[in-house]
Amino acid sequence: MSGKQKSYHHGNLREVLLETAFRLVDSDGVEAISMRALAREARVSSAAPFRHFADKRVLLDAVAEKAAAELERKLDESTAACSDALTQFRAMSVAYVRFAAEHPALFDLIHGTESVSAGFLGEVKDERRLNLIALIIEGQNAGLIPEADPELIALTSEALTHGLARMIVDHHPRLRTLSSEEARQLALAATQLLQTGIGLS
Repeated sequence: MSGKQKSYHHGNLREVLLETAFRLVDSDGVEAISMRALAREARVSSAAPFRHFADKRVLLDAVAEKAAAELERKLDESTAACSDALTQFRAMSVAYVRFAAEHPALFDLIHGTESVSAGFLGEVKDERRLNLIALIIEGQNAGLIPEADPELIALTSEALTHGLARMIVDHHPRLRTLSSEEARQLALAATQLLQTGIGLS
């Protein structure tokens, strides 16, 4: 019996299956996932996945939760070295857009899964949104962000950031070949434009 097979009997099979499914979605899209394909990729019996995931939908919900946690981690990491509220504000937008460019299938799955999508779509009581509002107010108090309704600034930022990410994932004609670095530069430019405005006076 191999080391991998032994680990399955110690309760790690669910994690192995979830990681395998996560990788398959990331590389080949949701369409590549079936319980049979998962079993084959993980080198287990065709019945094994059903002991941990009742069906494909339950499996994909778990993958979406894992992807959402990864996106959360990227957003948190993006602000670790930021020195002020405005830099943090822009860094989170850039991280969000880059995740979409680097992991379009996972991004799509997150937002197609109701149980995990709300936290990234600005629910009023969502903790991340409340933190964003607090960050905007902090930036306003420091004179870094214009004195406007923080809720409106947050909504505008979310519209810009999510809109860019969605256009990348949906293969918009002008963005379909965007690299991760190009996505970063685009998000920086767009958030700079949001910061300065487009008015001439």
